[in-house]
Amino acid sequence: MALMDSLLNAAAQALGGKDGIGAQNSLTDMAMDLVKQHGGVGNLISQLQQGGLGDAISSWVSNQSGNMPVSGSQLQQALGSDTVNQLTQKFGVDAGQASEMLAKILPNLVDHATPNGSAQDADGFGLDDVASMLLKNFMK
Repeated sequence: MALMDSLLNAAAQALGGKDGIGAQNSLTDMAMDLVKQHGGVGNLISQLQQGGLGDAISSWVSNQSGNMPVSGSQLQQALGSDTVNQLTQKFGVDAGQASEMLAKILPNLVDHATPNGSAQDADGFGLDDVASMLLKNFMK
């Protein structure tokens, strides 16, 4: 776990450091924490499908079409209030703000985690991959 913490810290520092107030840093940390809470991107995908976002998830996983957007309220409902409350307490934002921020990044995160159009691809997509993908997208 020390290696994973080091990778997460390196990713956060590359985006301005843990003490930075920037939205990118908060969003990156929040997305990585959400993946960590669920034990990986594959489990997060399952949670979102079970939470009623099956059509959106299918578009995010598919390499045949664009990513269907979701609202913060849809995401909050799919994740459950406990998960969202944990994020709000940890990152000091309200539930609506956290959900809206995640709704903007999760489609791309899932899309990148499933390059071959299969949700099984995400099973091996861990926090180090999330950090790398987020760094690549924010450093453009």
